[in-house]
Amino acid sequence: MQKSNTPKKKFTLSLKLGLGKALCVFFLLFSNFVVYAQVRFEYKHQQMGTQIRLVFYAVNKQEADSVSDLVFERIDGLNNILSDYIEDSELNKLTNEGIGDVTVSNDLYAVLKKSVEIAEKTNGAFDITAGPLIRLWRKSRKSRIKPTLSDLKAAKEKVGYQHITFPKQNTVRLGKQGLQLDLGGIGKGFAADEVIKILLKNGVTSALIDMGGDIRVSAPPPGRPYWLLAFSYYDGNGDEIVQKIKLKNAAVATSGDVYQFVEIDGIRYSHIINPLTGMALTTGIQVSVIAENATKADAYASALSVMGIEKAKEKIKEIASLNVFLVESIKNNRKQWHNLEFKKFLINN
Repeated sequence: MQKSNTPKKKFTLSLKLGLGKALCVFFLLFSNFVVYAQVRFEYKHQQMGTQIRLVFYAVNKQEADSVSDLVFERIDGLNNILSDYIEDSELNKLTNEGIGDVTVSNDLYAVLKKSVEIAEKTNGAFDITAGPLIRLWRKSRKSRIKPTLSDLKAAKEKVGYQHITFPKQNTVRLGKQGLQLDLGGIGKGFAADEVIKILLKNGVTSALIDMGGDIRVSAPPPGRPYWLLAFSYYDGNGDEIVQKIKLKNAAVATSGDVYQFVEIDGIRYSHIINPLTGMALTTGIQVSVIAENATKADAYASALSVMGIEKAKEKIKEIASLNVFLVESIKNNRKQWHNLEFKKFLINN
């Protein structure tokens, strides 16, 4: 873990990260006094397959170090619960139980319950049971060999969020043999929300947690009206555009295939898998979602990536408090769209 509280006038973080998420974060730093002097502290931690960055304001270093330790212990604990890479994680233990009722922790129950809820609202565009398909395409990205139709069919038969039910509190029932759960599209967002809870409980009201592109902020830095962030995308000319946004007590997540894809037989296959078809996306897409919490922003960014612009436009109308910016490229024809609600977060130079 790296810790620093070196004063700076400006801090810039540029991310090119896994899971198709790319965000640039710009913090305007300054000295300010309220009832007590608030000092900016920054910490780094490697977990959940990414580098995590924590920024918050506190009275002194001793207090800040203590709080950051609590935060990273919580993240480490969540990783042991939600990871599909750790053989004996609680998630994998649940999967290995097969068909039947299993008592699970509060955390796993909350994530699974929210995942199924969002799967229902997106008609399966978001589906945490897509693990067999995700693993199949991971192999293809390494081998550069497209999965066979028979392999795709076999994997797809094991997919379906409808097979996850909740007979009672903290009880999960998997109704189909061979289900493999993957929380990659929601786990980091959930962890970011849990971090903010810990910080508030310990008196830290002004904070930012960046879980490798899933970003949650609480109140803005002392003396400032909001946190200044930005996301980047490519326009029709192939030029990278950096769009600044203002945020407080909210979250932003970006999903896309700008950096993670493989070309097989002249076709570009994304790391993003459509659970409904079993296929990796072949259209370039990037989605930025601003929502009241990171769990929601993370999951819907993943789901809307699968839907594409036209279907996403209709679906967004059904979901409250969802602010969305999409860029989609089909056969070199690049489209860009955002809903009206998203405009209130934009900062135009």
